[in-house]
Amino acid sequence: MTIRHLKIFIAVYNENNMTTAANKLFMTQPSVSQAIKELENYYETILFERLSHKLYVTPAGKKVYQYAIHIIKLLDELEDNLKENSLNKNLIIGANYTVGTVLINKYMEKFNMLYPDSEIRVFVNNTSDLIKKLRENQLDFALVEEINSESDIVQEIFSNDRIVIVAHPEHGIFDKSNITALDIVNEHLLLREKGAGVRKLFETKMNELGFFITPFWESTSTTALINAAQKKLGIAVLPFQLVKKYIEAGSLKELELKEVDLKRHLAIVYHKNKYLNSTIKEFLKICHEPL
Repeated sequence: MTIRHLKIFIAVYNENNMTTAANKLFMTQPSVSQAIKELENYYETILFERLSHKLYVTPAGKKVYQYAIHIIKLLDELEDNLKENSLNKNLIIGANYTVGTVLINKYMEKFNMLYPDSEIRVFVNNTSDLIKKLRENQLDFALVEEINSESDIVQEIFSNDRIVIVAHPEHGIFDKSNITALDIVNEHLLLREKGAGVRKLFETKMNELGFFITPFWESTSTTALINAAQKKLGIAVLPFQLVKKYIEAGSLKELELKEVDLKRHLAIVYHKNKYLNSTIKEFLKICHEPL
């Protein structure tokens, strides 16, 4: 088994077709097929099922892929590090909407002051998609809300955060002297999409009380939810950092719900097989420092 075998395997996995993979690699289809067969013989397992002229990756094939992409990435990083100037610091970072909107620019500014020639690419998305990108080795690491334990993902807590429930100050719910979870469930809820950490935490806490959530409006856009709440269309559940200025300006008001603890942590997450080079470690150190 060689690096060549792994590169061919990754191409076949990504293209799900040996002929297409062969064209991409400037190889013949029989050569690609032979390499996959050699890899299967080496590991004594089937990596692709061949049914009706179509390929279907097996569970073993999925496992090999997870390791293969990290092995190839490490070799690419080794080559890049040996060739590039040591002051050239490049990173690909994922961030959830809270970090991507409020915090990431501050971390990047501090990092760029130390390394003005650095190049940082940031992908802002919900946590589920970012974890998927980590597993596919498309990110060096991600800054998200604390996640449930995942066997292949390492996380380090670096900051505290909380979720808040907000509405227009003149919303009728504020007429109640003691707002309960039942009151919240019966209102028009403005929520982030499925997969967003803020949505997951809120639903989990409400489910623990026996309530199940049906959103009136759901969106990937925090701005859209804030605007809807300001127009009295419902109550929004969002990270405090993203609505702080609206609460301070008086266009939104926070609801106090004593039954539900919506505190959370923000975490640095990365794949367990990820090699943390000096560049990554330097950025993570900045994340742990007080802003």
